[in-house]
Amino acid sequence: MKKVIVLVSLLVAFGLKAETYERTLVKRYIAVPNMDYSFEIKTSKYDKVILDCQSFVTGMNFYKNKKLVHGIYLDAYSDCPDMHTFITHSLTEKMPVCLEIETESNTLTVSNESDCQ
Repeated sequence: MKKVIVLVSLLVAFGLKAETYERTLVKRYIAVPNMDYSFEIKTSKYDKVILDCQSFVTGMNFYKNKKLVHGIYLDAYSDCPDMHTFITHSLTEKMPVCLEIETESNTLTVSNESDCQ
């Protein structure tokens, strides 16, 4: 009985940990009209994702059903331009771009992982 309780506890713990990450693959990356440094990212999980390097507070906003789901701020001055460069270079080179949100700390990781589901 103790083994079953320990096993269930471990499964629940790992299940909860796994749910703190959301991953989505970038399908398209286009400039936002009338904005010099804002870009719309098309993904399968969100209606709209905006990388905003133009506003005073730069970051990436994730929308679902016309509501803001995640607003991730990019702290360092170069984070937003570096993100833009990484995405455009990767897509130009036909490499996958994976956005991974760690929902508990509200942080973002961008990679070239192909298994981004």
